[in-house]
Amino acid sequence: MSWFRYRLSYLLVVLAAHCPSFASEFPRTYCNPLPIPNYPVGRFARGVTNGSPLDENIQWLLPYKEQFRELADPSALWENGKWYLYPSVDMAWVSEDQGATWEHHPLNVRDLGYAPTVVKYGSKFYLLASESELHVSDSPLGPFSTVGKIQIARQEGMPPFVDPMLFADDDGKLYYYWGCSAKGGIWGAELNPSSPTHPLTGPVELIKFDPLGQPWEAVGEWNQIKGKGWIEGAWMIKRSGRYYLTYSAAGTENKTYAMGAYVGHSPLGPFSPQRLNPILRTTSGLVTGTAHGCIVAGPNNELWAFYTIRAGVAHGFERRIGMDRVQMSADGELFVPSASSIPQWLPKYIPSGQKNGPDWIPLNAGCQTFGSSNAPNLGGRFAVDGDLRTWWQPASNDTAPMLTSRLNLSARVHAVRIVWRDVGLDTTRGVNPGPYRYRVEVESKPGEWNTIVDRTQNDADLLIDYRECKPMVGSRVRLVLLGWPPGITPGVAEFTVFGQQD
Repeated sequence: MSWFRYRLSYLLVVLAAHCPSFASEFPRTYCNPLPIPNYPVGRFARGVTNGSPLDENIQWLLPYKEQFRELADPSALWENGKWYLYPSVDMAWVSEDQGATWEHHPLNVRDLGYAPTVVKYGSKFYLLASESELHVSDSPLGPFSTVGKIQIARQEGMPPFVDPMLFADDDGKLYYYWGCSAKGGIWGAELNPSSPTHPLTGPVELIKFDPLGQPWEAVGEWNQIKGKGWIEGAWMIKRSGRYYLTYSAAGTENKTYAMGAYVGHSPLGPFSPQRLNPILRTTSGLVTGTAHGCIVAGPNNELWAFYTIRAGVAHGFERRIGMDRVQMSADGELFVPSASSIPQWLPKYIPSGQKNGPDWIPLNAGCQTFGSSNAPNLGGRFAVDGDLRTWWQPASNDTAPMLTSRLNLSARVHAVRIVWRDVGLDTTRGVNPGPYRYRVEVESKPGEWNTIVDRTQNDADLLIDYRECKPMVGSRVRLVLLGWPPGITPGVAEFTVFGQQD
């Protein structure tokens, strides 16, 4: 090797060591819905053949059955600097970067029932789901062994043992909450810590269905069915000596699905409703129907809400998951101002004294968006309309599908979010979910396209994909589709470009 080549190689090594690449700084933000890999097929869609007749399950939204994917009702733990997430339909997922990215860690008990809950009690981790047996492990990822059923006899008016929650108080006591019914309310009992399947107290009704005092509890797309409710999803958290019992109402299939809170000075009450109720209710934009989840102390002991997001096209239980910071009012009431659908700072990157998210806006929201040149159509607008239930898909003869958005003005692109839809998913016929491969390009000057996100070698099954990129200025952005699961038609429910206008 010549002296010049040796010195050049040495210089490059030194520069690489002291000047990390821009990509190495990512991710600095997270964005809802969360990019959780390996979304499972919904419980009510397993074994369903597309187009088959409906049954008595009233949650079907199409005039026929169609397979869908589903995660909902998340329970979370912040343990050893990691998030552990346990949603309905499969468990578990772990984030080592405060919620930006997630890795699937299947448990030895995968789907115990809807609304799993996990609590750390002493050195043990207890796991329970709707009407399931109690399980225990020395690790949040198992293996879990069976302890048995919690021995509480049903009383008249008591709801079934659905949507459970386990709460460990700081005085060493253990509590069990449950309830998922039209009018049965939320109930609770104290458990024997040395034999947690046995209660120490009789069951107590803690929250009643109250559509007059809490009109947001009524079922319906606009809470219009005043005499009917659906009370569910109990969660308990203690903060500054006060006990906050949260719950959800209005029906998971509705955009008015919301989370409320009652407050007391004892784990079993009495409880009174917060003045600020509901504490989380978002009825417009991309992320709606925000309820049934948990509130957990996370990084820096700040409170975070993990919650369900509605996405129902085929079925009311077709749902996604989001997370947001929880705030506390001056008089000590919990609330989340609104579920976010634009990038938010991760805790370790939030600038001192600044707000929760960077000044990035959806640059192509509602903008002129077209499909591929060999299949031009106006359907591209469905990929930029801020609705998880609408989508664009390429024509059947489109051999090089792409979506192109014209930005309103020249802008600086910082991140991209793609929400896919598996059109034609039919596992009974061998059409399975899988990875999507694509590029995102910015037109920096007329006819000059530059790649800002390269997922051409992607092998991860991400129904939602959110990527930060090196900032690039341009007036048009395009999504180039390069690969998708065999038998699937790639649908794009949302193609969102985030950044700043120049």
